[in-house]
Amino acid sequence: MRNVFLGLLLLNLALFGWLRGMFGAHPVSGREPARLERQVAAERIRVLTDGEVEQLEKRAGETKAAAAATTAAALAPDSTVFCVEIGEYANDAALARLREKLSELKLTDRASEQTRDRPGWYQVYLPSEKALADAEQRAEQLRAQGLKDVLVFKEEGTQRFAIGLGSFRDREQARRQVAQLERRGVKGARVADNPAVVRTTRVLIRGADAASIRQLEAAQKDFPQQKLQACGPDAP
Repeated sequence: MRNVFLGLLLLNLALFGWLRGMFGAHPVSGREPARLERQVAAERIRVLTDGEVEQLEKRAGETKAAAAATTAAALAPDSTVFCVEIGEYANDAALARLREKLSELKLTDRASEQTRDRPGWYQVYLPSEKALADAEQRAEQLRAQGLKDVLVFKEEGTQRFAIGLGSFRDREQARRQVAQLERRGVKGARVADNPAVVRTTRVLIRGADAASIRQLEAAQKDFPQQKLQACGPDAP
């Protein structure tokens, strides 16, 4: 009986010591370590300062610029001369603006133009005015509102003295142009019922290097509907 009592006493003492940590740290359940490792250290969380936010925005801008440089390098790696073409201009006013931009970039001597008749274009226009003077006056008012691609039709026909506000490859694009014009306060614009054959001009620039292409990419924001790409196989 005495031995049983001593055994129980020793067992209780051992259990007491284990609970008190006298035999080392308690082992953690097999499921606990992974969960604890996934926990976020709250003391490391803090709100970014304005300066740190500006640094992050600056890095994002540098990344975007690097991506644009990569595009230019893909068209003209290193300093290799290359041929690029810009859009299909169906509007003389837009083409004139491109010529001015090429002159500013000192690329006029490298540029050439190819004109061809292209079917399937939808014209956005304002109905004909009574006289050429009235049409010219209305066109100037539209330019004063910030519209750039404004053209008065002077040729004989049903649309003589009408005012062209852009030509588009599909009807939906033309309708979007009408909606945008209405938001800008230009009322009465219409989309031609049937697609027409339009004389378009594409501009080819030969001897362009990566630096020139970067300049053209920056200028392209003024011509969002036009595409800058490598010259096609049919380039003269």
